[in-house]
Amino acid sequence: MIDDINFTKYSNNEIFKNLYKSNKIFDEEIEDTNQIIFRIPKNLNKIDNLILCYDGQNLFDSSTSHFGTIFDLESLINSFENQVKKNFLIISVTSNSKRKFQYNPYPIKGDKNFAEDHIENIVLKFIPSVKNFLGINFNQTKFIVAGASMGGLMSIKTSVLYPEFENIISLSPAFWFGYPSILNDIKKLSDNTMTYLYTGMKEGHIFGDHVNNIFPNNWDVDFSNNDNFYFSGVKNINDSFELYEKSIKFFVDENGLHNETSWASAMPEIFLNLLNN
Repeated sequence: MIDDINFTKYSNNEIFKNLYKSNKIFDEEIEDTNQIIFRIPKNLNKIDNLILCYDGQNLFDSSTSHFGTIFDLESLINSFENQVKKNFLIISVTSNSKRKFQYNPYPIKGDKNFAEDHIENIVLKFIPSVKNFLGINFNQTKFIVAGASMGGLMSIKTSVLYPEFENIISLSPAFWFGYPSILNDIKKLSDNTMTYLYTGMKEGHIFGDHVNNIFPNNWDVDFSNNDNFYFSGVKNINDSFELYEKSIKFFVDENGLHNETSWASAMPEIFLNLLNN
């Protein structure tokens, strides 16, 4: 059950003038809350691009970010709106203390798939609530879904379940949740889908121990060190896209870390490719 959804201005601060937020929305299944944060363009008469983003607390406001760093998405979007003369509606959903369940589309066999239920709520309830609040339509809108780490898995799964999201931005997907199920799931994507996959070469710092001691050694990934483990896992996702002949562009940053700073630095090139597609 999802509570009634209401919206207010995000803040009286001028830098957040085009942001809105919902009340806290209680999810009875996981007994925790999410919140919708959305960014409106100057012109609502025609929405050119809708971007659904996961981990909304890390996009705009450093005071709500889990680690104090943000994508600074407003600056990026403003820049592209001025360049391409097309607008962007950003609808994001915050994560919570149950993220490892709510953001894992590939739970252990037999466990409840909270992630699929969360995606369903977002697409069928959260997004329509924003649409109705603004009084807009999506008749000529490009649908994009974006996420990082576990959110990167969620972005792919969203397009699997709802193929109208024909453009995926998956940043450093946390492949080890349900690996290798993610590799097989890719074949379910629509042939119309375009995916922009990113990883850094120095993301192994997130693991507190050597990966040999954490994950099954029979996985077809590089266990030589933690950085190579992360890179090889994401590369296997890219290879699976190619195996199933799904459209993909793979971006690799030799110095990329597992944080919003590295992901934000990758976004301009990804956006350029996406908008030219």
